[in-house]
Amino acid sequence: MGLALEVAYWIVVFLTTAVLLFMDIYSLILFSDLLMDHLNPVELCDKVNFLIYPEFGIHLFLTLLLFLGGHWFVGLLNIPLIAFHIQKYIRKEHLLDNTRVFRVAAQVQRYYELKMGFFLLTFVTYLYCFIRAMLSIPKS
Repeated sequence: MGLALEVAYWIVVFLTTAVLLFMDIYSLILFSDLLMDHLNPVELCDKVNFLIYPEFGIHLFLTLLLFLGGHWFVGLLNIPLIAFHIQKYIRKEHLLDNTRVFRVAAQVQRYYELKMGFFLLTFVTYLYCFIRAMLSIPKS
């Protein structure tokens, strides 16, 4: 892979992870608004459910991109979360139900906190890889 192509590759990976991180932070803000009574359960479920399928797709795209780029180790780190998403989808537990959102709010909020931590760690890792690729470009 050429140096310019590698830098572009890590920019795409870095920005894709930033989008995933933003989606999880936004979901956490929505849950805190629900608990502070600034948002009703129907609005919360509509907004969070709207983000679920794009998040699954973007994360799958990111993982495939890592594998296609030959970065097997960081690609394999994403597999457990993808497997968990697939398991939730198969069990039909991936969408929030507004009639029981208060019963599961703490559990779902904890899930988003853990996911945010995971994406934050990968965000920093991909930022490091991007900077390392930038530093390897010869000066003319």
